Amino acid sequence: MLKADWKQNIILVVFSLLMFEVLTKATFAFVAIGILLVFFNIRTTKLIRNILAVGVFVSYWLTYGKIIDPEVGLNFLTSIIVLKILEKETVRDRYMIFFGLILLISAGSLFERTLTYVIFFAISFFILVRDFYSYLGQKWRLKELGKALIWTLPLSALLFFFVPRLINPIPFQEGKPGVGEIGYTPDVSVSEIESLVGNQTPVFQVLVNRSLNQNELYWRGNTLSYNDGWNWPVMVQDKETGRPLLGTAPLGQEVLQNFRVFTRSEYFFSLDVPRTISFGKNIAGLGPLRSLEQRRWNQVQKYQVISDPRVLISEAVPASHYLQTGLTRVEKNFIQENFKGNNISELRSSIQDYFDKNKFSYSLSPGRSQNFMEFMNRKIGLCSHYASSVALIMRTQGIPTRLVSGFLGGSYNHFAGFYMVSQNDAHVWLEAFEGGQWQRLDPTEWLVPERVSLGGEAFMEVADSSFRMNSFIRLPGVFKDMKLWFEQWDFLFYQWLEEIDYQAQEAWFSKINFKRQWLFTFLPMVMVVFMLVYSWFISTRKRNLDESEFHELWRIFYSKMSSKGLKLSNISMNDADKVIREYDRPEITLIWNELIDSSFNNGKALSKNLKKRIQRL
Repeated sequence: MLKADWKQNIILVVFSLLMFEVLTKATFAFVAIGILLVFFNIRTTKLIRNILAVGVFVSYWLTYGKIIDPEVGLNFLTSIIVLKILEKETVRDRYMIFFGLILLISAGSLFERTLTYVIFFAISFFILVRDFYSYLGQKWRLKELGKALIWTLPLSALLFFFVPRLINPIPFQEGKPGVGEIGYTPDVSVSEIESLVGNQTPVFQVLVNRSLNQNELYWRGNTLSYNDGWNWPVMVQDKETGRPLLGTAPLGQEVLQNFRVFTRSEYFFSLDVPRTISFGKNIAGLGPLRSLEQRRWNQVQKYQVISDPRVLISEAVPASHYLQTGLTRVEKNFIQENFKGNNISELRSSIQDYFDKNKFSYSLSPGRSQNFMEFMNRKIGLCSHYASSVALIMRTQGIPTRLVSGFLGGSYNHFAGFYMVSQNDAHVWLEAFEGGQWQRLDPTEWLVPERVSLGGEAFMEVADSSFRMNSFIRLPGVFKDMKLWFEQWDFLFYQWLEEIDYQAQEAWFSKINFKRQWLFTFLPMVMVVFMLVYSWFISTRKRNLDESEFHELWRIFYSKMSSKGLKLSNISMNDADKVIREYDRPEITLIWNELIDSSFNNGKALSKNLKKRIQRL
């Protein structure tokens, strides 16, 4: 059996792997170094430990730019536990590691909301508590844990179902990608992009009511219409508040989507083209922008959207700023000379032909293009480069355009019918206005149609080395199916868990004619009753424990003698001794002598197998 120290190390390693999206590379390295030093029994001096700690803590400041943040706190706590493992010398250190690990895996539940983590938490907690009993020199009894659960689980369930739920009991992770990573941002700053690497951080999970084609998987985030000649910042005029509605339901081929969001965002995501977005009791219909901003003080984790991928967004007359470019005269002249067309279709063909003839390419490492002309000369870029350049070309030629930032694609779980969209699926496309409608155009599809047909995550897997993610292991299909199978249980568990919200409680209360304000009286009464019953149970249990194992042996012995016709319980010890001697059974006499001898020593000095010997009589 593994020693307690190694069990703790294994728990720390598994925790780090489960938290790979939250912990930094420095923390991972620190955990690996610490475990290796312990494995090879290498003792470190205080100076070396301090140097390692300072280096890791400085990396947190360089990574996050701050020290007050939930993610930073989790990294700090992980590193502190590694330090304690390295310097473990006293019993006090052992206790600190135990309580530190309990706190660490508890804090991890705020970030990793999967059934897998729930199972890990339960097993780790069981192992740690069991070993802690051995630290204290006490015997671990599973029966005692069962008794504790009998008392705590019903009360926990009562509090879970009846205590008013908070709007966001679990904090979001930050929505912005790290420096140099693929990811969604509400603005499109093309000039800042030089190269990007894969980013598998999940953004949202969405359950849909019907199957979708890959070219329908455009998840809209924000609409951008203002530019400085190359970049597209977020402006107040592009933010839509939505029109309150009394109620709505999907019609015909419309898609009903139930979102569960993992990262903080200023905008609601939705399958293009959204008609309504609802969260809680709020139902909002969308206008021509089709992008709904979230309130900063009320970040929503789950919401519902109704969309129709077949329709186009209608608008009477677009605003004049949809034709503003911010381009120089030289850039405008370049566009006039090289791109011709009187409508969207003709101009699209002209642009696409120009890209083909001049061998434009798509790359995650395009280098920095500071403006439109620099990009046209370099002939290499990302989706944001192509969307911005095409939008500017069309505006110069008199066609109103705007950019849309969001996601394209997603990994489909065919077991549970939901899409998992990660930062790798982040995408930018544009919309052009003609005949009273906004039409979607995706220049990326012209250059690399596989990006649309496969989605971002899958595209990264099959593309050549310039696009490939830093992945050393290619899992066979059967393992990928197993992964999807496990993910469905995570999804179903948390879908059920998150559905038990404030509105669900209101529905229960209305069915039983219970008013929420009664909880202020009901719950304190329940707590008082629970404490009284529990106090009675503890006192009874204490009385029972006061009767030692020695007294239990006497009761068993008397019962056995009674079954043999020897009535000992109602006579004196001297008379009982005579009865035993007259019965003249050596084994019974020997046990009787041991019980009598131990009576003068408060039940001590009993042989370990005495109980079994009595039961065999």
